[in-house]
Amino acid sequence: MFGEFGKKHPVMLNCLGALVVLFAGLYALYMLIDLFTQHGKEYKVPSVTNLTLDDAVRKIEEAGFEWEITDSLYDESIKPGIVLKQVPGGNFMAKKTNPIRLTINAFNPMMVNLPPLAETSCRDAESRLKNMGFKYVSIDTVPSADRGLVLAVKVNGHPVTPGSKVSITDQVSIEVGDGRINEMPFDVIPDNVKDSLQQKQRDKARAEDKAFGL
Repeated sequence: MFGEFGKKHPVMLNCLGALVVLFAGLYALYMLIDLFTQHGKEYKVPSVTNLTLDDAVRKIEEAGFEWEITDSLYDESIKPGIVLKQVPGGNFMAKKTNPIRLTINAFNPMMVNLPPLAETSCRDAESRLKNMGFKYVSIDTVPSADRGLVLAVKVNGHPVTPGSKVSITDQVSIEVGDGRINEMPFDVIPDNVKDSLQQKQRDKARAEDKAFGL
């Protein structure tokens, strides 16, 4: 039957053969994709929250899943390297081709650049530091004519300049003016504050002289 059809319509027979080969190839490709992507197959995700990173990785790989660390936080009350969160969560169903994303407790505190805080209000400076993650921020008032303004910042008891690299677990002390200098007799003002005031007065006088071309 096909022999006679082929003799009468060789072009059509070749087209039919090509279509058969094409569909067979597409089916084979689909089966390969299904094999590698495990289409439709999901497996229970192991629970690794609160495990050390080494133990979590071992458990994930034994279950046949991939993994990746996507974020880290720092909590000094928790042992470094502990898995804080996983996505998808433990006992969820997922494909093994999808990696389990882990958030761990960082091995070291985060280091940040200290922002410029001088001449800002005490409230703004404290809020900014806490928003950056600093946990230990204290306020110390010092004699000054400028009430409520930040005059200096110390880290672990040492003066620091803006841009210094510090840990968010360091002790940060904000020195804030108490505004009482104007109420104090000049002869009882501390020498360091008196020198600072005199320097400000000299700077102001120079600026005024320069403005008038003197």
